[in-house]
Amino acid sequence: MDAPNGFELLRQLRRSAGLTIADLAAAAGVGVRTIGDIERGVARRPQRPTLEALAQALDASQSDRSVLLRMGRGVGVGGVSKEPLPLADFTGRAGETGAVGDHLLAEPAALVMITGGPGIGKSTIALEAFRDDRRETLFVDLAAQSSAPVQSLNVLQRLIFLATNGAEDPPPTLAAAMSRWQQLCAEQAPAVILDDAHNEAQVRPVLDAPGRGPVVVTSRRLLSGLDATLRVAVEPMPIDESVGLLARIVPSEGSSDNLRDLASLCSGVPLALRVAGSRIAASGDTASDFVAAMRAEERRLRMLAHHDVSVEAAFAVSYRDLEANVARQFRALAVIDGATFGADIATAPLGTAASRGDAAADTEDSLEELVELGLVEPRGGNRYRVHDLLRVFALEQLVIAEGSDAITARRELLRSVVLARLRAAAGWFSPAGPAKAEFPDSASARAWITAEVDHWWPAFEAAFTEQRHTTVVEVADALQWFSNLWPAWGHWWDLFGHAVDAAKSQQDSAAASRLLGRRTWAALMERGDREAALDVALEGQAEALRSGKEAVVAEAEYHVAWALLVLRRPEEALPHIEAAVAGHLRTGNRDALLQCRSMYGAALHLLSRHEEAIEAFRVVLAELPASSSDPGTGFTRVVALEEISKSAIALERWDEAEAAAGDGFAVASEMAWDIGAVRALRQRSEARLGAGLTIEAYHDAKRGLAMIEDERNDAQAVAVRAELESILGRLTVGTDIAGDVQAS
Repeated sequence: MDAPNGFELLRQLRRSAGLTIADLAAAAGVGVRTIGDIERGVARRPQRPTLEALAQALDASQSDRSVLLRMGRGVGVGGVSKEPLPLADFTGRAGETGAVGDHLLAEPAALVMITGGPGIGKSTIALEAFRDDRRETLFVDLAAQSSAPVQSLNVLQRLIFLATNGAEDPPPTLAAAMSRWQQLCAEQAPAVILDDAHNEAQVRPVLDAPGRGPVVVTSRRLLSGLDATLRVAVEPMPIDESVGLLARIVPSEGSSDNLRDLASLCSGVPLALRVAGSRIAASGDTASDFVAAMRAEERRLRMLAHHDVSVEAAFAVSYRDLEANVARQFRALAVIDGATFGADIATAPLGTAASRGDAAADTEDSLEELVELGLVEPRGGNRYRVHDLLRVFALEQLVIAEGSDAITARRELLRSVVLARLRAAAGWFSPAGPAKAEFPDSASARAWITAEVDHWWPAFEAAFTEQRHTTVVEVADALQWFSNLWPAWGHWWDLFGHAVDAAKSQQDSAAASRLLGRRTWAALMERGDREAALDVALEGQAEALRSGKEAVVAEAEYHVAWALLVLRRPEEALPHIEAAVAGHLRTGNRDALLQCRSMYGAALHLLSRHEEAIEAFRVVLAELPASSSDPGTGFTRVVALEEISKSAIALERWDEAEAAAGDGFAVASEMAWDIGAVRALRQRSEARLGAGLTIEAYHDAKRGLAMIEDERNDAQAVAVRAELESILGRLTVGTDIAGDVQAS
């Protein structure tokens, strides 16, 4: 039997020693990819120092060592291949490969940077871009992930060796090698792929040659110091492309739902997809069996190893290069719930106040370093993402570095900090006033609440599940006023329901009644369920009576009246309004009293007592502060102006109705209450239509519709959208409104 060649011998020696590729890489200080390429024969002439390190780590005999070393040639000419090696089953990535290929054709001296995280397919895209290119292409692996990345002199030596078909030994000095490379570029202008670059210094001598051809550099790092003519950031593959790749590897599965589930569990990472597909194809198991095993997070990365290829090992190469504080930050990201996050959320699991300038700056620096190494994806707007496979890897490293209790401890820190920050943000919309140290203004507070909902909502649900009743009630109370500004969220019914249960668990009837009032609001404004609103309001009334607190009873009476008015039962509502007014008069709650008087005006409107309704709301407006940052005052003013407009329209007093609606629109816009502004436009459009101002009415109705996002389906949005569409329908009946609008 023939003696094994060097590539086969390396594999035999490693397996005889009982080592995985990752084990040997760690022992020899050589990159995982480099060893895999040598064993597969991809790296046809490995670097001699690399082979010596492998022989020593394997304790090879003298004869075996000689066979291994014969694979290399001369000094530093390993890790090279003259021809690109595109994959036969390459799938997807049309956008990336098309952009690179087109740019290489258009720019004779292009410098293309392809960057992305471990296993994401950077090298494959670079090779695929040259699939149909007939130019001489030189490929050099720069071994960024090894303990000894290729130095610039060795890079030039390898290129010279390839460009001369091995006919000459490369020059031994950098100056001589640069001179020879420049001559070759002038003669041949070969295309170059520099794969897996560690830093800018490795590639600069290659780029500095006049007359050079196109160069493609791949790296886990951004290498922003290079003046690239095109940069391509490679992200995980879309789900359909991922399924397509799996279907090519395991054609027996077709494009089944199991493959879609598997693609999702692989997070669209091509290396993971190939490993998973190869394991299924080799074992004869079904994708369904593999998916079932992959669902357990603690097994997922172990499942993604096949022969000498390991997703975990690919991640580990980047992780081991992290400084201690950056590694600590990476591990902390594992407990974050949301799809994307900002620096303040990233800081939270470390238990540091995000408002501290130095903490925020340190976190941002760490995140940028993680982006540089491809362990975190930038998502724009100073937001970041860690895909699920990397998150699982980070969880494992968290346990290894900090112990088995670290996940719970970090997650508790995250949730505690996030909920505290949520209460601070919500304070900007509470009559009690904001905690200004956390947020500079209401706009930034509102932006935080809406942007970070995927973080604070799981934290809130966890607090409820863990029976932290005080926290649940406090957070729900804090969000009372803000909820009016964001009814489109869709989970207020659940949030206030959890809070009601928490209050009842504490046997706090007053808090339960107060929160049932908020649930009445959610039933009406979020869900549009009028009957449920009345049931909840009556439950709140019962809890209020149980509390024995007059102010709480008065507030509950207000919510019962509101539910009855929405059901168009004003006669039944009036006694509850009167009870609420009497209670608030006795307790001296002036703000609540104004709310009740507004409710009384709404009842008068439903009873067609429009003159009285207008007068009632004029009194409310007169008693409100002329200017106030109190959100309750703002809501009351907008509602009062809307109701005045409604009753004025009923009386056909068009100018009065138009003026009231216009004032309401201005107030709602100033307080960023979008649905209040849309409702005001609806009223003004109705008033203008009644006055015969069809063009103006049309513009108001169209403007209002444009302000409602298409995906909004909360009850308020659905109702006002239908009303605006009805106005437009009436405008077009018997009127050439389109022509009139165009003329205007």
